[in-house]
Amino acid sequence: MKIDCRGLACPEPVIKTKRALDEINEGVIEVIVDNIASKENVKRFAENQGYSVDVKEDNGISILTIVKGYECKIVEDNSNNLLNKTLLFKDDKVGEGELGKKLLRGFLKTLLDFDKLPKTIIFINRGVFVTTKEEFSDVQEILKELNKKGVEIYSCGLCMEHFGINPKELKVGEIGNAFGTMDALLNSENTITF
Repeated sequence: MKIDCRGLACPEPVIKTKRALDEINEGVIEVIVDNIASKENVKRFAENQGYSVDVKEDNGISILTIVKGYECKIVEDNSNNLLNKTLLFKDDKVGEGELGKKLLRGFLKTLLDFDKLPKTIIFINRGVFVTTKEEFSDVQEILKELNKKGVEIYSCGLCMEHFGINPKELKVGEIGNAFGTMDALLNSENTITF
């Protein structure tokens, strides 16, 4: 089965892929996308569902071959230290001005001292500056440490596009999409918004 998602905006490629995978018990589908954000989002979605994914590039087009079924994998579970909580950052600061930027740094740095961490941190709107701009390099190092401990870190792809941020400028985490964001928010026991 082939799904052509060229020219589709977030989160359509992920939704079309999910629907196609839901229709089969076992099999192979090919998803064709024409931008990095869609490629990364579809790949991550499929892998998070436990499917194997192979990506081939051809003149700016990505062809993702997703295999559902056929194999079993043992997945290491390192979620014992993760709480089913989501942190949602809507800005590049917590509060106003320079104090708000200091609070953002302080809150994230303090997380490193906790035994239990949030499962997911999502950056939307101006929050995507935190994961992409050089002025936040110290915060990005903190986020990298959290990511190593198993915390999922996503930056809104549509927000990055809106602000003219190239996906290659992302310094930590992965490009997120509306489907993944809503999934995290709806399935989280608690969402804390900054």
